[in-house]
Amino acid sequence: MLKRLAKESFVYGLSGYLSKSISLLLLPLYTAVLTTEDYGILDLLGTIITVSTFLIVSGTDTSVGYYYFRKEHFEERPVIIISSMYVRLLFSAAGFIIISFFSLQISLLLFGRDLSLFVMITGFTIVFQVLHSFLFNLLRLEFRVWLYTILSSVYVLISILLTVYYVLIEQMGVYGALIAQSIAYGMIFLFTIIYVFKRYGRSYSFDWIKKILSYGYPLIGTGVAVWVLGSTDRYFLAHYADLSSVGIYAVGAKLASIVGIIGGALQMAWSPYSLDIQYEKNAKEIYSKVFQLYSYINIVLIFVISMFSIDILKVFTQPDFYSAKAVVPFLCVSVFFTNAYFIVTVGINITKKIQHTIWITITSALVNIGLNFLLTPTFGPVGAAFCIMSANFMIFLLTYIISQKYYKINYKYRNILIMLVPASAIIFAAYYMNLKLMPRIIISGLYLVLSSIYIYFKYKDSEEFLKIVNKIKKLKSKEEAEKSRDEISKSSGL
Repeated sequence: MLKRLAKESFVYGLSGYLSKSISLLLLPLYTAVLTTEDYGILDLLGTIITVSTFLIVSGTDTSVGYYYFRKEHFEERPVIIISSMYVRLLFSAAGFIIISFFSLQISLLLFGRDLSLFVMITGFTIVFQVLHSFLFNLLRLEFRVWLYTILSSVYVLISILLTVYYVLIEQMGVYGALIAQSIAYGMIFLFTIIYVFKRYGRSYSFDWIKKILSYGYPLIGTGVAVWVLGSTDRYFLAHYADLSSVGIYAVGAKLASIVGIIGGALQMAWSPYSLDIQYEKNAKEIYSKVFQLYSYINIVLIFVISMFSIDILKVFTQPDFYSAKAVVPFLCVSVFFTNAYFIVTVGINITKKIQHTIWITITSALVNIGLNFLLTPTFGPVGAAFCIMSANFMIFLLTYIISQKYYKINYKYRNILIMLVPASAIIFAAYYMNLKLMPRIIISGLYLVLSSIYIYFKYKDSEEFLKIVNKIKKLKSKEEAEKSRDEISKSSGL
């Protein structure tokens, strides 16, 4: 079972890697053409798309995932899928109307000037994005990982080509970036309609619409809280500082998103996988091992990106963006907690206690707002980054506690802390003392070697490790046997 999860996570990670790596490679071009203020505008509009999509979905993805894997509903899957898609189309259309109607007010609130056209384009894009997320969630439920990867790669390629044309060649700035994004999402929107109708028909059920919304409605409140969580830092920066600060913050977030490649890939494979294996005898043991593996890999990623953030920025951006270095460690850890939340929430999903996600997310959102009032006016982007990290830690911690209450899993977090604490101390010292490149390389190499030794001695007797060793031994035996046959053949020839 773990082998399947690893395979699917790798495939999802491949598409995520392509997306993040190509985006990073284009960063020098974007930062050369767009100002820090332009970047800030795009980032704020991007938060509207992300958060609005989550709000419009209103838990229907979680709901469909739950019913999709229930044995008693296997034959009703087509009706479940079509009913869910119609719900999303209806909600997204309503969202577009609301955003368009209040576009001027939203523009003045976010930017302090009339950029209502940008807001309206963003609202239109949300309709396409909602179906985009629906398709890729469906492909995960179907375990069609390669089709997922192919489509996501095609989307990334189209999006980048369009962005290069409108932003770099036509020099259309923010407007060009928004148009490119809308067209790319629109293509996936059309494919989704064709794919879903052809595969599942067009039959829907009001009873299933009620069931889907009933299961997911508690997450509407969560969606509002996530809107606060995902946007507060940018809004406070725009208000207390300026749009340039938001742009610098956005570049730091782009570097931190590299951490999300592993976490995001595992999350995509994890949701359907965790529900599919809930009936296995060793399910809890698998859940624990997955969380440990996720933590180890991400700690190493956070460590490496944080230690060499300034060097990455110097390669991929212009001097105006170098100050993004200060927010990278906080945002990396924030991404870690965000993705870890989706792993530890398995107990809540299995026991259908998702109503807890409302107060958990609202509490975290309030913590984020309170901290932003205290820290962002004084510390700017660094304060905002610390706030979102603290809020995401809060949502992770509370989810972990509640999930353990209903479905206890031994995650062995002490092993994780042994790697996390020294990594945090080294990063803090490197930033505080502003270490040069060579000392950072030496210290990083030493930490990575010691971490590898620790993991080896900790898990060298585990079942998975022994299987790998046995496979290597078999390969060596085959090589030795082939070598012996070659020597015998040569001797016979003589």
